[in-house]
Amino acid sequence: MRASKVVRVLVGVEHTVVESVQAEDVAGETVLLVRVRPDRSARSRCSRCGRRSRGYDRGDGRRRWRGLDFGTVRVVVEADAPRVSCRQHGVVVAAVPGARARSRFTRDFEDTAAWLAAHAPGSVVAELLRVTWRSVSSIVTRVVAEA
Repeated sequence: MRASKVVRVLVGVEHTVVESVQAEDVAGETVLLVRVRPDRSARSRCSRCGRRSRGYDRGDGRRRWRGLDFGTVRVVVEADAPRVSCRQHGVVVAAVPGARARSRFTRDFEDTAAWLAAHAPGSVVAELLRVTWRSVSSIVTRVVAEA
């Protein structure tokens, strides 16, 4: 199995090309930064309906999404977030493989948080995943809305 495929599987981002993986020191904590870009099949899609759309502009540049921790190391996925012009939704940020629209977390992170929230108090989930309980609440709302 190629190294980039192993990284995609471990980080939980499908339909992407891994550009680089590096360890960064952020506030005295090591963070694994995985830079990705959508592969050809996932490029230029509306983040709301998933339809292929025309490019509009580069948006606000690169964005970051929190991924599931790799052992005790936090994982952050970084990718460009251009905007597209969807026929139905107008100008929106393009879909990012592995993340829901309007989220700062990867899909795997959110699915895990929602499952944990169904089995434990939100404060416990927040502490376990190292996020705020408000983030857990927002995640559960997004996951339930999608289901």
